[in-house]
This record gives sequence, C-alpha cells and structure tokens, in this order.
Amino acid sequence: MKYLKRIASAVVCAVLMLSSTPATAFAKTTMPEYIRVGLTSAYENKQQINIQNKTLKFINSPSDDPLDYTTISEFYSANGFAVRVGVSYQVVIPIDANGFDDAKAQADNYISQGYANALPGYNNRGWTVTIYGYQSMSEAQTAAASLGGSAVAPSDVLILSVSGDPIFLITNTDAYFAGQSADTNVDLGSKEYRGIMKFQLASSGLITAVNIVDFEEYLYGVVPSEIPSSYAYEAIKAQACAARTYALIKVQKKSDLGYDICDTTHCQVYGGYTNESKTTTQAVVDTEGKAIYYNGSPVEALFSSSSGGYTEDAVNVWGNDVPYLKAVPDEYETDCQTWTRTFTLSDIDKICAANGYNIGSATGMRITIDNKTSRVQKVEFIGTEGTKAITLESCRTVFNAIGSSLSSRVFTITNGITESGNSSSGSNSNLNVALGTFVSSPIDGYTMTDKNNYVIGNDCAVVYSTASGTKAYGADGKSVDLSKIPELVPFINNAAGSSSTSTASTGTTVIRSSGSTINISGRAIGHGVGLSQRGANGYGQLGYDYIEILQHYYTGVTVE
Repeated sequence: MKYLKRIASAVVCAVLMLSSTPATAFAKTTMPEYIRVGLTSAYENKQQINIQNKTLKFINSPSDDPLDYTTISEFYSANGFAVRVGVSYQVVIPIDANGFDDAKAQADNYISQGYANALPGYNNRGWTVTIYGYQSMSEAQTAAASLGGSAVAPSDVLILSVSGDPIFLITNTDAYFAGQSADTNVDLGSKEYRGIMKFQLASSGLITAVNIVDFEEYLYGVVPSEIPSSYAYEAIKAQACAARTYALIKVQKKSDLGYDICDTTHCQVYGGYTNESKTTTQAVVDTEGKAIYYNGSPVEALFSSSSGGYTEDAVNVWGNDVPYLKAVPDEYETDCQTWTRTFTLSDIDKICAANGYNIGSATGMRITIDNKTSRVQKVEFIGTEGTKAITLESCRTVFNAIGSSLSSRVFTITNGITESGNSSSGSNSNLNVALGTFVSSPIDGYTMTDKNNYVIGNDCAVVYSTASGTKAYGADGKSVDLSKIPELVPFINNAAGSSSTSTASTGTTVIRSSGSTINISGRAIGHGVGLSQRGANGYGQLGYDYIEILQHYYTGVTVE
C-alpha cells in the first residue's frame, strides 16, 4: 500500500567526532523522503520485542522507498504480538503459496505427516514451510536433505508469536511490520511510532527495532523531546531547523548499522508519536525544508541544553576546528542551571586506576580555566609518582569512572587555592568584577525584560564593573545591592581582587585542590557547542526570530 504522507508537523546533546572539512554539498531544495531511526534507547539487542497493535501487517518494504510498501499478510490478535529470536534449529522448505492461508494449509499437511512443529514462514525468496525444534545443525541438515529444504540456525530466525505461541517464522531476512492502515501507529508498549517498524537481526542473534518514518514527521517526535513546548516559539523553530539539519547530515552519511540515526542523546532524542505536541509540530511545519548551511553545505548542527553564558569552540571539545562552531556570548540564557559534585582523593585513585593512569597515590587535582568561556581546558590528577593531564571534553567525561560525567566543563574547585590567574573573593561591595561574572544565590522576584542585560536566569544575577564601582543586575535589569548576595560563585574566577582591575576576559586561571575533599561547583549542561536551547529561549523571549537565533550560534551560516 502506498504510504500516505500527512499534513501535520513539530524539534540535544550530540557527541560527534567532527571534521573540519565541510560536508558534501546537498541540494538545498532536496530533503530525504524518510529516515531510519534505531530505537536503541529501549529496543536494542533484545530477545523479544512486544507489539501492542491488535492488527498487524507483515509487509514487503523496498529498499529505495521503504514507505511505499505492499502487504504480504495481515494478522489479528486481541492480545497483541511479540517478535522474538529463534530458539532452535530449523528446516526451511520453499513452497508456492497464494498468501498466508495457503502457506498454513501446506504447513498443516506436513503436520499430518508427523512434523508437529511445522509453521508457515517467509524468507527473502518468498513463502516457506518452516519446521522448528531441531537441537543441532547436523540434525537439521539431515532432515533438510530428505525434505528438500535448508537448515537454518536460531540466530537467522525471527518468530512472530501470540500469547507465547509461534504463528509465523521469518528466516534469513529482517522483518517489516506496519499498523492496520497508513495512519495507524506501531505501538511497542512504552511508545507509539509513525511509519513502519523493521526488526533487525544482529549477528549475535538479538533484535533491534528500527522505525522507518517520513523525514519531516520524524522531527515531530524529536523537537518536543529536545526542547520544552513552553519555550519561546522562535526558539522552538530554531531547534526544528537544527534538528532537521543534524538529521540531514546523518542520512547523507549512509550508516552501515541498518539505521541512519539513533533515538538517544548520542544522536538526538526521538520520542516517536507519543512525545509529539501541537506547538512543536507546528514549528516543524512552519520551517518545513529549512536547514542550516555553511558555504552551501549543511552543517553539523550541534546543540546542548545550556552553555552557562558562553558557548564553546568545537576545537576545545573534540580537537577539530570547525568554522561555524565558534565560541560566542550567550547573554540571555534562561533558568541558570547550577550543580555541585564532591570527590575524595580515593575517588581520584579510582579514576586513575580505571583509565590506566599511573600517578601513585592521589594527592590532589588541578584545573586550568579559560577566563573567556569559564570552561575548564585541562584537569590534572596529581599523585605521589607523577601527574596526569586530561584535556578537551575528557575533562568532564573522565569522571564517568566514579558514577557519571560532570554536567559540563564550566566548573571550579570551590575549596581550592588559586595558583595563577584571576582569583575569586567572597562577598565584597568594593570588588571590581568583570562583566559576566555570575552570582549563584537566588534573587527573588527578578525576571528578564530586555536585550541590554547580561543576565543568565531567574536564579542568577550577573555582576559587572562600572566607573563608580561594582554592580549586579537582576534579571529584570534592576541594580542589586551586593550586600544582598551572600556569595559570588568561585568557579567563574572573574574577580581580580579587592583593589585591582579585572582581566578575566582573557587568559586562564589555575586552581589546585586543598585537602582530602574536592568540592566542585558548576553551571550549564552539555558540551556547549552550537545552539544553546536555554539561550535560544532567552533570545526568543526578547523578540529575536529563529534565523537570527541560528545565525548567532552558528557563525557565518545561512538558513534556507
């Protein structure tokens, strides 16, 4: 049945190894018809995947246009279905059959001859009778020789079952299923999905579900999974364009995994039909076909939850210079996200052991902070027998060894000692503090109002220096008395001291831990490269349109 395209609509933290070479040119007016999404978050390498649909179609899905499928057979079950891997060796006998009922009648004929485990089946050449239950390949091969069939291992078989009983066997090919009609979703229990579903057999004999869906409709399930529908509408449209461009690059690369893109933060989050919302769908519709280009080629449209006030240059994350992924100010980020972690020297020992770093017994940790972006550019683990330096994004991911990565590289050691660069001080109304220094303590009742404030969120203020002294802006633009703010966030390290002029916007600050406990304080979520979702929300609230937002975060690009 011809897949019917719908007129409806809807938009990330990706970890990529970026190339400094622009992607191959892609016609700006051409978008893929479909995309293959590996549902790796919940349906990867499974023994069995349940399907809740009461009516299910087994389909022939051509590789050049999978959504233009034809129905091979249709099944009904009040209790739904399950697709599971084979559990025994089989004999597959090719037959001429006019549909499922004819194939079942021929299987029943084998049952009458004493082959109790005969079922109708299908392979890449057509209908079969498949007899299962053989305990070894040699046993199956002996039976196949007398039956005029071929022996098949369990890892090459998919079983369609109802209430635990097999009803149909699919051998030596992936299995494609669709709902009752083109407008019926495939329901896997935790989520429903538009389009069709491929159940892909791995060499391990396990199953991965792959959702094949119209390209624009795929975005209906991405956008609300990546950005709240309550955000400024222009920010949502910007996210839709970024997600579309990111997916376009993925399709263009032609993965050999059996799918183009995954559904997790490793790619971009996709929640299927279940996650769709009216607002985000409309944002996809309103930007249909729009993508982000640099020198005529689609960009690697990376994005993250929040930047903490300044995005990051790709070269400082993955080591590759990308001309459109440069660090830019992110002045209007909403809802400042802060976080803390505490480590001990024993934790540092565990990190070093897990990664093969030989430093002896840990005695401390040192960090080097880029004063412009406030991001840590180097972490050093110090021990009795040496020091190990970590750079780039590993500055936060190395902590995976003791639970999880740090939320971002915008952090400091709050109980550390400044060895060089700019040091932070406590609350002091005489401080000269650089423009953009953050204040962690909540300031009640302040909300962002205009473009001229360097304010990051409702729970933060930003401190700045003037000729008449240090001042702080609340999010509504009002000056805040520093005496009302009990503590400047030490991790910014933008204060130059009580009597000197700050040079925090350039150079680095080096801080070393002191004592057996290391207290970490940070802000922002994600790698910080490209579009900041919370920053885009701030720009949208101030009246910027989605193209202005995108051109702020991606240097030198066009949106077309």
